[in-house]
Amino acid sequence: STTSRAGTADRTPEPETMRTIWLLLIGLAMSLLAAAWVRQPGYMDADYYAVTARELTDGKGFSEPFLWNYIDDPAAIPHPSHLYWMPLPSLLAAGSMRLLGSTFRAAQAPFILITALLPAFTARIAMELTQDRGLAWQAGLLAAFSGFFLPFMVTTDSFALYAAIGGIAFWLMTAALKKRTALLWFGLGIATGVGNLARADGLLLLVTGIIAAILTKRSRASALGSLILGYGLIMIPWWARNLTVVGSISNPGSLRLLWMLSYDDLFAFPPTLLSFERWGRAGVTALAEARATALLWNLARLVAENGMVFLAPFMVLGALRLWSKPLVRLPIYFLGLLLAAMTLVFPFIGPRGAFFHSSVAAMPVLWALAPVGLRAAIDWAGGKRNWNVGQAQRVLSSAALGLAAALTIGLLASRIVIPARVGRGWGASLQTYAEAGRRLTGESGRVAVNNPPGFSFATHREAVVIPNGPPETLQQVSSKFQVEWILLEANHPAGLDELYTNPESLAWLRLVDSYKDPAGQPVYLLQVIQP
Repeated sequence: STTSRAGTADRTPEPETMRTIWLLLIGLAMSLLAAAWVRQPGYMDADYYAVTARELTDGKGFSEPFLWNYIDDPAAIPHPSHLYWMPLPSLLAAGSMRLLGSTFRAAQAPFILITALLPAFTARIAMELTQDRGLAWQAGLLAAFSGFFLPFMVTTDSFALYAAIGGIAFWLMTAALKKRTALLWFGLGIATGVGNLARADGLLLLVTGIIAAILTKRSRASALGSLILGYGLIMIPWWARNLTVVGSISNPGSLRLLWMLSYDDLFAFPPTLLSFERWGRAGVTALAEARATALLWNLARLVAENGMVFLAPFMVLGALRLWSKPLVRLPIYFLGLLLAAMTLVFPFIGPRGAFFHSSVAAMPVLWALAPVGLRAAIDWAGGKRNWNVGQAQRVLSSAALGLAAALTIGLLASRIVIPARVGRGWGASLQTYAEAGRRLTGESGRVAVNNPPGFSFATHREAVVIPNGPPETLQQVSSKFQVEWILLEANHPAGLDELYTNPESLAWLRLVDSYKDPAGQPVYLLQVIQP
């Protein structure tokens, strides 16, 4: 009957709904696949968020039982937390830990979930840009097969969170430009504030939003006011906390980061070594060379990591094809601002991971642009070579997606699965630290170590970072912060090479124990007997 046919039709899922369901399932499968191997935080940033989430869960507030740098000239341990890295990933992990228990898997759960949602979210952005279901499907799959990003998204770090926030922010910028309502600009301010709580350079999302507000043709003052109001509503409570505990709205030593002459300066002691005078003495040539090198590294990472090499040209072509759309231009402006900041202002931090971290905010749009560029390239080549363009589109698009999937699985295996089997890579340092914790059972006192957040995560002990410099600098740190133990690994400052070669060479240190790390390198446990 007509009625039964209509009822049957009504029960049939819409194509877009089915696409969303499939992308959610594929996203969840890829997230769980990566999480099956990402069983520990994996590196210092993720260790940091895991430990500070644990501190929050245990009712200790925003504090850290370690010092991983000396930039703000700390006085004691515990130390106010999140003065360098921002608090949102820790808050997210802590909320999950309160519900599921104080374990890494519990802390990891919300990041796995957000990663699983990104493919469907990216497809929605692609539909906004193209109104093409096929292109949206391809964009969603690229977000699922995210290459270098995948393992980092499912650990306790800001990657997945910042990708989602960035996509939402750029979407709101576009909507606000179209509809020009104060409520949308206010919502954008909220989103940029949340982005800033996720990452310190989330401030660039606000700057991009201000650019969008300036570009609006009407009610510019209202747009700017609503944007700043929303941003301030999120950030003012955090600034108030910082004012209360350290007397400024941000890290009081943050300006010292401007005067770094190498990445290892991040671990300088005393922090007053980082000064404008020292920076100026390096000379214009050295400063310019450092920034030229940073530019090359940042661009290389943009192509290799964000563009998975073979997708980068298609992302560029897609951006050119859709340049008239604000949802394309604004993320590109953001990437330009980020590239400038990580090249000119922070030339040593940017190439070492900060650019990779922050650029993820633009990835939902970049994933959406790649299929657009690929289709345009095939159309052009097909016209030149008299191809069956429809068939070429199907074959080459499938091949591109297959290559993205293969690269993602290959990178996961080469960076995590295989290294884990030979004692290197993801989580290996935590095995080293857990062994040190077992050997220190019954002993008290703080430990100086290469990765204090990781050491604290593995052992629940207080720790400070081994400073960059010679043994005399290490002795100064040991004296100031009552350090009783030094854990010296193969990864150590160049100034301690001689000590690592001959761990019994200093009168103020006593070699108590030694063992091999998972890679077979010696680890020395030294007791401070004369700080």
